[in-house]
Amino acid sequence: MNLFSILVVSVISMAQFEKLGVLELWLPERGQPQANDKPPDIDEALLNLTVIITDKGVTIGAGGGFQPTIYYQEEVEYRSRSDQHVFRKVYVTGEEVKSPTDGKVMSQYERETIMLNSVVKKDSADPGTYQYAAIDPEGNALMDTAGNWYATVPPSGALYRVVGDETLKKMDPRTSAFCKVEKLSAYQEVAKTLEKIHLLYSQRDPLPADVDDVVILADESVIYDKVIQMMDACKSAGFDRVALSLIGGEV
Repeated sequence: MNLFSILVVSVISMAQFEKLGVLELWLPERGQPQANDKPPDIDEALLNLTVIITDKGVTIGAGGGFQPTIYYQEEVEYRSRSDQHVFRKVYVTGEEVKSPTDGKVMSQYERETIMLNSVVKKDSADPGTYQYAAIDPEGNALMDTAGNWYATVPPSGALYRVVGDETLKKMDPRTSAFCKVEKLSAYQEVAKTLEKIHLLYSQRDPLPADVDDVVILADESVIYDKVIQMMDACKSAGFDRVALSLIGGEV
């Protein structure tokens, strides 16, 4: 008995307890339609905002219609475990990625960052061109007073703002020195569009009951990391209640 008492204390002392975080989500109810079901009445006073994510782009829809699709190209930053070399590679489904330094095949656990670079296209068949924007030290894309992305680092004295903060700031030499021009993230483009929608509907009278709600509708091929970052984009645009759903499947 003494031995078991000592073992129990030793096991408890060596145990690692995982900390759990709670994320408040609003999950829409799903059910099988019945033959005699009537289509639900659409409340035109509601916003009914939905962000649809596929492996090629993001489409934002609301009660009034759909915004043009925001296309993106997925790029992955790898960190090789063998020599800690960091490199980026445009993601191609099924492609075997090798380290340029030692030729080692990269595993999914060596993906350090998954980036969605915003691409301007005329249509889905157009290969498109990258969008570029000035990025501050915190990774936020900078906008001018008209709400357009700065294609170059703003000069000292120029006014700028970021998504989620309506305060206009004046560029100073110190901040300018740490800004750089990079490929614009599709998350930033989505957040800017959502912010405009939220501002527009927040000024309605009466105020829509779901003005702070958004549903993220993801294709089954979309990985979890994209959904999480899209949730962050929705939050930064002012939407506090986020619902998750799956195209053609269960929540």
